[in-house]
Amino acid sequence: MNNHPIIEINNQHRTRTTFIAMTTIRTAPVATQSIRSTAYVASLILLAISAIYLVTLTNNKIATHEPSLTETEHHSVHSMMAQHKSAIINNGEHDPMKIISASVSYLASSLEYYHCGPLPDESTTELVLLHGAAFTKEDWKKCGVLEKMCDLNNDEEGGDITLTALDLPVSATGEELEAVYDALVEKGVLSGRPVVVLTPSASGKAVVTLAADETKLGHVLKGWIPVAPPAVKQASDITFSSFNKLSLPVLAIYGDKDLMGKNVSDKLVTLVNAKSVELEGSHPVYLDSPDEFVQEILQFLEEEQL
Repeated sequence: MNNHPIIEINNQHRTRTTFIAMTTIRTAPVATQSIRSTAYVASLILLAISAIYLVTLTNNKIATHEPSLTETEHHSVHSMMAQHKSAIINNGEHDPMKIISASVSYLASSLEYYHCGPLPDESTTELVLLHGAAFTKEDWKKCGVLEKMCDLNNDEEGGDITLTALDLPVSATGEELEAVYDALVEKGVLSGRPVVVLTPSASGKAVVTLAADETKLGHVLKGWIPVAPPAVKQASDITFSSFNKLSLPVLAIYGDKDLMGKNVSDKLVTLVNAKSVELEGSHPVYLDSPDEFVQEILQFLEEEQL
């Protein structure tokens, strides 16, 4: 297996440096915490006012048959919102490196997830992680992948990559994946732009079934990172035509001890022109080679400008 150098990833003229260990110790008196919390609430209120102002301006112009918002008006509103976002970050209430645990309701269910990263905007790379049949979202923490990637958000501007590790059951269909995506967008966890989805093993079923509907696939995905999903082997070739029509990039990763994973990856290379990467390890190769696994993901995101 090739040794991979440390990779530096540039995005929006900023640098992601892989695996920078940072330990931040925060101590503050109760009074200071109270002040920061008050400032945080004020920033959120100002952010909401800015959004209302934008909607009101647009509606007024539609009602009076005036032209849509001018470039100057758009710039003014978005500038205000950017300032309030910056204020929230500077107040220390939003730490993009911190992994938070939360839940979201979708369809008739509730789903737990881990999340880290900056507040979502147009410059953010959004990566959603599912899990295999014998695992949960906890395994992304245990193997260090989640922490390694969250630590990339260490620059003073709050970082530029979000990670959301879901406890979505491996039995979930594409319809359920889309429902969770929409719920996370509504909650403000995701921006509403298509995301990159990483699916180890059996969780690949959600993306494979979603591919049956080109519109829904494009609504949720802008890139796919399958790790030896058996659903690919079982699906017909026509299932993957949506990937080609949408020109969705695919990174197929498998372990050198996983023959099924190699066969699946080879099929994806043939059908959707996937990039195939073999790492040292077994079926859950991200547990065996977490550092190399993260490097390959970052390189893929950069090469495809995701």
